[in-house]
Amino acid sequence: MLVFGATYYVKRPFGWQSAQWYYSKAYMGAIMSYVIVIYKTYGPPQINLEFLHRLMVDENVEYLMLAFYWLTQPSMVVTLLPFVVFSLFHVLTYLRSTLIPALFPDVTAELQRSRTPASDQSVRLSAAARASKIMNDWSSKYYTPALREVGVWEVAVVGTWLVLGAVTFQTPLLAPLFYFQFLRMRYALSAPTRAAFRRVRSTLDSVLTPPGASAKVPAVVTDSYIKVRDYLVAMGTNILNPVAQQQQQQQQR
Repeated sequence: MLVFGATYYVKRPFGWQSAQWYYSKAYMGAIMSYVIVIYKTYGPPQINLEFLHRLMVDENVEYLMLAFYWLTQPSMVVTLLPFVVFSLFHVLTYLRSTLIPALFPDVTAELQRSRTPASDQSVRLSAAARASKIMNDWSSKYYTPALREVGVWEVAVVGTWLVLGAVTFQTPLLAPLFYFQFLRMRYALSAPTRAAFRRVRSTLDSVLTPPGASAKVPAVVTDSYIKVRDYLVAMGTNILNPVAQQQQQQQQR
């Protein structure tokens, strides 16, 4: 996923036809990765409602379904970026926690000794230990900000792209409906997604509503935005209430 996704974005400025092969292979990699993760988490499929419910509220299943849908649709440059970001951090975690310790068994003990207060800070780490430490520090620093920005990208950029594409008949009409159902699930189950919606709303409020709105913004645009915003807020409340009730019932059990 990471290799083909990154190659797609490198080749995309030079023509979509030459990059299309990498686009499809990237989504195939994403599907394979999510299938492996889901199988390792839940084991062989079971035919019962409890197992199905556990799958439907798992974000890996949600992204698996989304990746499969994008694979079957005409390529859209904005949809692949979140998967590339996810795969980058997954690859770094796998390299640091699994591959490097397997190839260099002494790295784990070496890093543990370097973290002890009594360790000699002047002792040089091996190349493998330094690489592992760099990957760990970089992931720890950028993981949360990256996921926060990806959430905004999914809400603002991909959502807008699909709506405009459907209006101009550049993307299938079903695409925004399917994607908004995905966002609906993410909104109900993911705090970062809800935070992304709040960030997008705050930005649009400052641009389109008084007192921050420019005088050049037509009144009809402001009124339309407020109506759509209030409708989405009410819909979000309706989504969250059943989820909160279900979580409360589970805690009581």
